Amino acid sequence: MNNILGNFVDNTIQCYGCPIFDRLFQIVSGAAASVYNRMAVLMAILFCVMFAFFVLNAVWQNLKNNATDPWYQKSLRPVIINSLVALALLFTGVAFPRLITQITFEPTADIATLYTQSMLNIDNEFVDEHVTYQPMPMADNGFFRPQLRDKVIILMKTTITQFQSYMKLGIAVMDSAFTWRALLSVGAFIKHIILFAIGLFLFYEFFKLFFRFCCYFADIIVAMTMFAFFFPLSLVLVAFRGADNVPKWISGLGKNIGSDQIKKLINAIVALASAVITYTVVMVIIAKFFSSPDMSTNELMNAITTGAIFDYDFSGGNVMSISLMGMIVLAYVIEFITDKKQVHNVTNMVMGAFNLKPDNSLSEQLANDVETLTKATFDTVKKIGETIITDGKKSGDKPEEKK
Repeated sequence: MNNILGNFVDNTIQCYGCPIFDRLFQIVSGAAASVYNRMAVLMAILFCVMFAFFVLNAVWQNLKNNATDPWYQKSLRPVIINSLVALALLFTGVAFPRLITQITFEPTADIATLYTQSMLNIDNEFVDEHVTYQPMPMADNGFFRPQLRDKVIILMKTTITQFQSYMKLGIAVMDSAFTWRALLSVGAFIKHIILFAIGLFLFYEFFKLFFRFCCYFADIIVAMTMFAFFFPLSLVLVAFRGADNVPKWISGLGKNIGSDQIKKLINAIVALASAVITYTVVMVIIAKFFSSPDMSTNELMNAITTGAIFDYDFSGGNVMSISLMGMIVLAYVIEFITDKKQVHNVTNMVMGAFNLKPDNSLSEQLANDVETLTKATFDTVKKIGETIITDGKKSGDKPEEKK
């Protein structure tokens, strides 16, 4: 029975967000590449306008301060030198932004994938076996390299394998509740009922988390779109960096659409990895309740990930030795640490050790909207069904009297 349910989970719990991300990635990459040359010309014209304002401001500031920099060594010269480099890189086409993504975003996705797979003791072959989606063919002339798309998708698929494993854990715990040991005494019967409830709760909570994770691609797509669209402008604004007498609106604009866009995209990629890290920490805590004295937590976690958990009897001595109060405490711990707020706190705590802040606010909002829409649809279908069954009559209505 476990193997049948396990195969059902493997075939059902797949990366439904992967094809959407794949298609949107190709659209963003292709669109950004097709308009890049026009944007480069427009940004060059905009640079000339901003440079004119900058020169007027620098001259005015020198006149107002009695010519503190008469030869404009600290203002005009740095901007002229920087602009020559910036404009030269601007007109190299998409080759330069592709280089930027290759040395920043791709290593981030690589390290995140390697780190999460190491925690779960799996590899790409294991992930591809359990999550079958394969990226669509993509031309190698876009704003982003196809390799970045592939690395983000394998990171998403790695997290999906974790959700599969934890839902299988819930099934295994529920299955262990149906055993002859439950009939030994009233206490054993109550424990196995609680054990079944815990397994059901594990399955349900991680299914909800999987449902929300399918929306986590939204922040990455938006961050990539913003980075690609504002890259020519941010490159032009680099020319004003390090110079004196730069107007605040120019320096502020350079920070907001320059380095901040890179940080947002990196944080969005890290947010995918933080899901694996956070839920692994959660499962280590839960696994401590189920692990027997002669079985380490690492062995149990490996059994959960590989599916060997189905051969492990949760109703044995380790569960029977837990007091009834301990079972209730376990149920409370599961409910507490699977709460969205608590998961968010654990994520911030774990990622804070790396001086990173996961940025998935848009994904969370999208997940909330999808949940609301799903609930509303379910309620509507339920009401329609009740109306059909009752033939449009309310429970309080009195039958009509025959005349």
